[in-house]
Amino acid sequence: MNLVEKFLKYVSFETTSYEVKEDRASSDLEYLLSEEMKKELEELGGQDIYINKFGTVYAYFPGEIEREPLALIAHMDTSSQASGKDVKPRIIKNYDGKDIELSKGIVMSTKDFPSLKDVKGDDLIVTDGKTLLGGDDKAGIAIIMQALENIIKSNKKHIPLEVIFTTDEEIGVGASHIDVDRLKSKYGYTVDGGDIKNINYENFNASSMTVTVKGRSIHPGSAKDKMINALNVAIDFHNSLPRYMRPEDTELREGFYHLLSLNGSEDEAKALYIIRDHDFNKLEFMEDYAKLAAKRINDSYGSEIIKVETKLSYKNMKEIIDKHYEIVEQIVSIYKELGYEYQFEAVRGGTDGAELTVFNNFPCPNLGTGDFNCHGRFEYVSINQMEKGVNIIKKLIQ
Repeated sequence: MNLVEKFLKYVSFETTSYEVKEDRASSDLEYLLSEEMKKELEELGGQDIYINKFGTVYAYFPGEIEREPLALIAHMDTSSQASGKDVKPRIIKNYDGKDIELSKGIVMSTKDFPSLKDVKGDDLIVTDGKTLLGGDDKAGIAIIMQALENIIKSNKKHIPLEVIFTTDEEIGVGASHIDVDRLKSKYGYTVDGGDIKNINYENFNASSMTVTVKGRSIHPGSAKDKMINALNVAIDFHNSLPRYMRPEDTELREGFYHLLSLNGSEDEAKALYIIRDHDFNKLEFMEDYAKLAAKRINDSYGSEIIKVETKLSYKNMKEIIDKHYEIVEQIVSIYKELGYEYQFEAVRGGTDGAELTVFNNFPCPNLGTGDFNCHGRFEYVSINQMEKGVNIIKKLIQ
């Protein structure tokens, strides 16, 4: 299989991740791709290959060049924000820079998605506008596998290498599914989304926030001064947060509150949020602000009807990466050698590498894959950028 064939094969697997489970992957379907990756890694001659109870796949390639081992990491799961079932990808050759009709009545316009102008002339893979594509992060898997295959089948020497494909990255536990104590390497790179020119070693600090409202249900015909509608209280809480600190209103290093879901009834409601900011002190302030808003609502009712709980998900990896900056310089030198444009981008999200860096002291910047508009029906990948990714990884491990 060539690079594109690999990618199309991987996205045919439905690997949506859902709610966290304690002792296994969030979806049984993730294990099907785990088994496929294990088989392909065995065919390439990997050693110590195993799938752990979470479905994470590990393989070791000893190498002939005497250097400390390097880990390459990508994730197999896809976001639940759009369906990942029955993906129907389509290849567009030599993209003309115009609006793309994905299927009847569904158009990906250059006005809504200006990144399209940067891939004019590239070969693209798009969706039919009804599911996500899965380039996040099956593009990363395909790039790693193609680079590895090219080197091994051409009998080129390479450094010792650990390949790790994780589950449940999209729900924030991909890194915790890695058996870090068993790793031979001391650092690595995630290969996970975005323009190929992006080198990421700075990311959001992240917290999750759960808002629980205990209301009081009364027949609406006799509800005056008695009913406390939990859904309305949850809406009041949401509207008390800064209006323009939402993902759709922020960019670059601007933080946000993002409402993921609101469910319930008059009697009880629950809202789930994620909170993000590149500055950890600002993240803590945002948490405190939300708790203060809840306190003011409780004060107005004279009882604790709303409860806000926050939990730190991951922190900005920059402080630790700065202490091991040689691994960033290593990548920069490869981009320069290949004549590829590069830029440092602060990720408006997180990666398995961020958690490994911060919580396991395992420095792990991220490299782009050529995947755009991830988590949605308008996702696409540039084949040209994926090919560049293969060249970058080959240089990295040779």
